[in-house]
Amino acid sequence: MNEAQVLRTGALITAAALRGDDMAVELLVGTLPADHVRIVAVAAVGAMAGLVREAITPEAVQQAVRDAQTLAHTAAQEGTQT
Repeated sequence: MNEAQVLRTGALITAAALRGDDMAVELLVGTLPADHVRIVAVAAVGAMAGLVREAITPEAVQQAVRDAQTLAHTAAQEGTQT
């Protein structure tokens, strides 16, 4: 899989996720060879972050970062309580 294919697949997964089309996300990820899942996931997350940064103010980006970190921290705490 070349760089253009990685970016294309990452963009398609991002678009499907933005549409709320979980089935398309599953199908796209499911068609990937196992050794390409990681790099395409990185491309998809990068595409999503780029879209968010372009669409909202820097202050809103910082709030989203704080919210994501809080979510991760809460999930980690909950995971240690089981």
